[in-house]
Amino acid sequence: MSATHGIGTPATDCRCDHDCTCDPPRPLERNLFFPRKLMEVRHWRAEQAYHRRAREIVTRLGLGSGVLCGLEVTLTDDGTLIVGHGVAVDGHGRVVVVPRDVEVDPARLTDACGRPGEEHLRTGIVTVSLCLHECGTDPVALPPEGCAEDPRCVPSMVRESFAVTVTEGATERVGIPDKVCNALIGHVDEEEPYTEHDDGEYDEEDEDEHPAREDLRLLLDDLDPRSCACAEACVPLATVELDDDDGIVVDTSVRSVIRSNRQLLDLILCLAERVEECCHPPQVVQPPRITDLWPRPDDLDEALKAFAESHRIELAFDRDLGEQGLDDPMAWLGVWVLDPEHGATRLSLARAAGALDHVALPPGGDGAAYTVELREEMLPPGACVVVMARSTSPGPVQAAATDHLALDPDLAATGLSREQRQRLWEVEPFTTDGGAASFAADAVNAPLLTLPTGNGFAGGELHVVLRAREQVALPPQLLAVWPPGATAWEYENMDEDELHQWRSFIDQPRVELFISRALSDDALAAPKDWLRVWNFDQDGETLYSAREIELEAGEVVTENDGGAHYRFPMVRPEFMSRVFLVQLRSTPPVHQRSPVGRDDPVVLLDADFAGTGIDSQTLYRLWARELFPDGLPAFLPLATDGQTLHDGTPGGLVHWGMFIHQP
Repeated sequence: MSATHGIGTPATDCRCDHDCTCDPPRPLERNLFFPRKLMEVRHWRAEQAYHRRAREIVTRLGLGSGVLCGLEVTLTDDGTLIVGHGVAVDGHGRVVVVPRDVEVDPARLTDACGRPGEEHLRTGIVTVSLCLHECGTDPVALPPEGCAEDPRCVPSMVRESFAVTVTEGATERVGIPDKVCNALIGHVDEEEPYTEHDDGEYDEEDEDEHPAREDLRLLLDDLDPRSCACAEACVPLATVELDDDDGIVVDTSVRSVIRSNRQLLDLILCLAERVEECCHPPQVVQPPRITDLWPRPDDLDEALKAFAESHRIELAFDRDLGEQGLDDPMAWLGVWVLDPEHGATRLSLARAAGALDHVALPPGGDGAAYTVELREEMLPPGACVVVMARSTSPGPVQAAATDHLALDPDLAATGLSREQRQRLWEVEPFTTDGGAASFAADAVNAPLLTLPTGNGFAGGELHVVLRAREQVALPPQLLAVWPPGATAWEYENMDEDELHQWRSFIDQPRVELFISRALSDDALAAPKDWLRVWNFDQDGETLYSAREIELEAGEVVTENDGGAHYRFPMVRPEFMSRVFLVQLRSTPPVHQRSPVGRDDPVVLLDADFAGTGIDSQTLYRLWARELFPDGLPAFLPLATDGQTLHDGTPGGLVHWGMFIHQP
């Protein structure tokens, strides 16, 4: 198997299409626009070159060259290498995208374009690299120029593709030399002392002396200064040792992986944590937090019922709190009834005696119960209760210990805005603010509480709501599909389970859907209104000849309270290629043949999953049976197994792709 370069019209010239030199750097030059300026080819080239060079300078000097993702190299049983799909940045700062796996023969050297030669190596070391390879595409006829009589065909577009090269010899991983690391961390030996001079000699230094941060920075600048020069244009992925006796040995340590800022931040935080463990930092005193609350908001209205019957609130804290703050709750603890007709009424509360019946105190913790003055008429049907705790440093409620840290009650469990909450705090006890009637609709139920409260800093605000929740039946939801997305059943490379599924599909091509609730009979009878299958021919990275495969009416495999399993047989055409795309559109208008529930015919099927890289506009054009004479970009399918194929709301779009070998 030979090395493979990018898909498209091969470029005959594998050099850079613009000036690749970057040492010394040259100033950027851009167009200056003015009315009626005549734009010639050189101006358009300058426009592109300005943006490309600016991006490449930042990418090359800010990120460096290496692998951004993927591009793993694995050895096959046949002695070839598989380079996985991925993205890299080359030594000139250019992004190289490999959209699919590539098979390479490491025993055959290639040219700069990735074309293998005839010679077959038996022994030695080679380097497998990834290079940018530009291909001319979209050819157009160029009218004759000068003395020429015939037009000539030239590419009108350039595809920034790739080439995988095999070159003789080994290369080294680009990075900070070991001697620089040894000097920075103070690990020196006889061969690599601390300070290096121009003549290559070193001076011995005391290993126990640790330079200041500024000294380390200057030392790094001295030992490993930043250069403006470009690195190698190609990105090394692996070195391969060929030996007829010992076989092939693949070494991927030569590859440099570019880590994202998020990963680097995580590594820094991990290192900081280890440093703290090593240096035994002093014990940090945390502000007190609320560890339990009763009544505690729930999915039903049990908490609201308990509050209406008991007129009581209980709180538990993880530290002992000062009695003065606990005895004066109105300064930091508030309870309001939100009535959608009459507005917000603040209730009065006082500390209650007796044991805590509903919350458990943690070891070393504290707690308090409060009686709420509530009359039956003050809590009409449809009303809800909002409980808020507001703490500011240094009080009014704080730890009893000498640190006197204020309570840390941060917990947001309602939809009330900061302005709405402030307005509630301004209401006097037993006073009703009629203008706050709309607040009841905004005090929505949030997810169940996650306790203890707090964000680690003294002060904050807790707001929760006790209300009767409306029980709304979920729409029918798409749970799974078959064949699953990203299926790649190749007859020569299948295990027993895949072979069984492949034979089942070949015997009866079909699409199967697994749904949480039964769909309407009309939707099953006419699947073409919401479910369609397309078959394509593939040429490299392009899909051609979109053919719609007709689906027969849906068949019930199983159907019960636990869900429904439907089969939609394909009407087998005379010819089917291996590339399939399935589209499911659960969108308005809702009519008899929409994918709606059988027991709720006005609620659409909840189905949402983008399983290919095709954009929504192209998918809709395909759904409308529009022709694509230039083909479609090959999709990169995502796996559907183990994924959530719905988002909790009726309707949605699902598309997934699969590659199934046809006998």
